[in-house]
Amino acid sequence: MRRLALVTSIATVLAAAVCLAPPARGGAPPTLHDGLERLRADDAASPAAVAAATRLAKEFGTPLYVYDAATIRARAAELKAAFSSRFPKLKIHYAVKANTNLAILRILFHEGFAPEVISRGEILASLAAGAKESDVLFTSSSKNPAEIEMAVKGGAILNVDSREELEQIEAAAARLKRKARISFRINPGVDPHTIHQINTGISESKFGLHLEGGIAFSAYERAKALPHVEIVGAHCHIGSQITETEGYEATAKKMLAFAAELKEKLGITLGFIDLGGGIGIPYHDGETVMTPDDLAKALKPIWDEGVKAMGYEPALWIEPGRFLVAQSGFLVTRVNSIKKTPVKTFVNVDSGFNTLVRPAMYQAYHRIRLVGETGPLEKVDVAGDVCETVDILGADRMLPPAKDGDLMVILDAGAYGFSMASEYNSRPLPAEVLVDGDSVRVIRRRGTFDDLFRGEERARPARPAGGTAPKR
Repeated sequence: MRRLALVTSIATVLAAAVCLAPPARGGAPPTLHDGLERLRADDAASPAAVAAATRLAKEFGTPLYVYDAATIRARAAELKAAFSSRFPKLKIHYAVKANTNLAILRILFHEGFAPEVISRGEILASLAAGAKESDVLFTSSSKNPAEIEMAVKGGAILNVDSREELEQIEAAAARLKRKARISFRINPGVDPHTIHQINTGISESKFGLHLEGGIAFSAYERAKALPHVEIVGAHCHIGSQITETEGYEATAKKMLAFAAELKEKLGITLGFIDLGGGIGIPYHDGETVMTPDDLAKALKPIWDEGVKAMGYEPALWIEPGRFLVAQSGFLVTRVNSIKKTPVKTFVNVDSGFNTLVRPAMYQAYHRIRLVGETGPLEKVDVAGDVCETVDILGADRMLPPAKDGDLMVILDAGAYGFSMASEYNSRPLPAEVLVDGDSVRVIRRRGTFDDLFRGEERARPARPAGGTAPKR
């Protein structure tokens, strides 16, 4: 185990070095990866940053989602190093909803992660990217009959979210003459101090079976008596963009105590305890947040104490999404115009909340870089091209003076960016490209105007005013 920890730690250092090293001076010209890193470092006027943004926009157009493969691999190595060195029985799932692109999934599955999904479409995406269905963890709180049947047939683990869903799974498994593998999603009643819209572990959340009142316990008791389900674990997920360890610590204590109760009173031993995902990232320059190593270090003594009390050790499962992909993503957009009003200056760009909905939906903050421009900073609102008042991608930003045709790059857009994009206002979806060093390839083509009408009934010739059908 010590050797594994050492190897993984070395991998982390090497990955970080690849991801963060500045362009070589006097040697090879900077790569696309180097340019993206200069943008991240708030050096958007550097030759490397200008060259990268200009090349990408020229070759692929805007708006454009760009992902950096080296960053994804570095985050994966950091996560594995932090947890594998401390937890001998470990499985890491990737929360597929954060970014469903098949190229991204292939990178993460190659790193050894398994899929955690919330829809039939995400199951299909995971299988298309090379995952085994038996590795799928299916966590939707509202599974339809076709999804339940598909998961049971394929041997996926179903995270049961209610007593009624348990009975639906039992009926489906009996009909299929299968035994469904299940865990229950537990609502531990823990507030991890994230924003309300992504806070999923508090008592008023729609997710999970509450520990209070014996609700979760009685669900396990019922499941034990059913002939067509097999209890394999217990699951929880308390929220997203969590930046402190306290919420996880409180959750781990509750989940381990509950596991001990299941063994003592029902004789149930769990194959795994899943503490969920939600590891946050820094969205602001200079911001410090909890690292995977901070979290693993905080959880280790709690886990060891709980395992000792239970008398056996289940596997620890975690399921991050944002942490693995958010920082890899850059949204390249072009300035359409500058509008000065008596109150504000608006920099209008060719992206909007149809392209990146997080600022409008969650009041989320993303750093924005104006490429290649210098000069005295001025306060502006970066406004999108959607006809809605809330379509402001960045409010009160201090940026150099912009002009039409300039490029802007929005950072940390790799999670819940394209996966939440839409064709609202009848604008086609952006393209997605993957950068690996200085190579780049399209991993999703740009949407077309024909795409906007796919599946629709095409218009028929209008009848003239007299009501007579037009001659053919």
